[in-house]
Amino acid sequence: MWKKLFFALVAAVLMPGLGNGQDPKAVLDGVAKSMGDVKSLQYAASGANYAFGQNAAPDTPWPRFNLKSFTRTVDYDAPAMRDEIVRTQAEPGARGGGGIPLVGEQRQIQAVSGTYAWNQIGELAAAPALAAAGDRLHQLWITPHGVIKAAMKYNATVETQTEGGKKMTVISFAVPGQLKVKAFVNQRNLVDKVESWSTNPVLGDVLTETTYADYKDFGGVQFPTKITQKQGGFPTLDLTVSEVKANVPTDIQAPDNVRQASVKVQTDKVADGVWYLTGGTHHSVLVEMNDHLVVIEGPQNDARALALIDEVKKTVPNKPIKYVVNTHHHFDHAGGLGAFVAEGAAIITHDVSKGFLEQGLAAPRTVQPDRLAQSGKKPTVEGMQDSVS
Repeated sequence: MWKKLFFALVAAVLMPGLGNGQDPKAVLDGVAKSMGDVKSLQYAASGANYAFGQNAAPDTPWPRFNLKSFTRTVDYDAPAMRDEIVRTQAEPGARGGGGIPLVGEQRQIQAVSGTYAWNQIGELAAAPALAAAGDRLHQLWITPHGVIKAAMKYNATVETQTEGGKKMTVISFAVPGQLKVKAFVNQRNLVDKVESWSTNPVLGDVLTETTYADYKDFGGVQFPTKITQKQGGFPTLDLTVSEVKANVPTDIQAPDNVRQASVKVQTDKVADGVWYLTGGTHHSVLVEMNDHLVVIEGPQNDARALALIDEVKKTVPNKPIKYVVNTHHHFDHAGGLGAFVAEGAAIITHDVSKGFLEQGLAAPRTVQPDRLAQSGKKPTVEGMQDSVS
């Protein structure tokens, strides 16, 4: 018995972050009390956001937009979230995607409710955004109050660590098949930083780093007035918060057309051996060769790619998909490539994107194992120049 006690004391001294006797429930209850427990929350801010996955070249930062206003409403019970955004282009002459070039102001609504996601630009009707639901729920659960609620639900562990010379309580948990999370709580019992990992269709397991600073009391609720975020090593968000309202009425319901939306592929023959594959927001082309098939563009994610592959097999049975042509590296155009690799296809892309796609598709995909990870296949990426001699 004395020997066990001696080794336990040595472990406590040498590894203070382990076995420190903290009760996770008590720790989480204490943080929730310090921050102010809420069922819903709305905050207004201004600053900048960045179009993740839409950079002009693979090694450059995500394109920046000025946020004239940003209002986020979160219903933690649903769960649901709505972002109302007024943005302008920040860098004249900037190249990339995500809406560049943008003339004047653009009003956007980006929302999620349960498994449904949708977008609305200006006065246009709401449009389904099937591929965005996971990322938006990710953002919901890593808000300062959301991360504590998720930690309570998913049996978090708690330990003490020193970060940057400061003693921190580190809360760790996983949302099965969606996220891995570490939340760092400071000595005031406030969420200081959140590190979260998800599997991106192009990058593989990717880290999202979110920092919360300069907390202020808003009617009994502690909330940061400075929020910054990075994904894939580049900034994605920089907010200065001006107003926070707790327990506001929320009614974030998916429109009927969003609830009825599904991944569909429509096939239109445009010439002998050539078909246009439409449906949704991103389209592809199927070309039949003597002994194989070529698909031009494998967009969005596994769900879209797998629907394309099924339709291709119905359209031209008994010929393998030998190549998938990627027009450029943007995530909405490259997100389905992994499923084509799992099918046995080689990727044809521009030389500029070759190394980037090789690295991303070879990266670990452990948080949300996708079709590529499940297949065990290694990507083959062939580059090409602007012209073929």
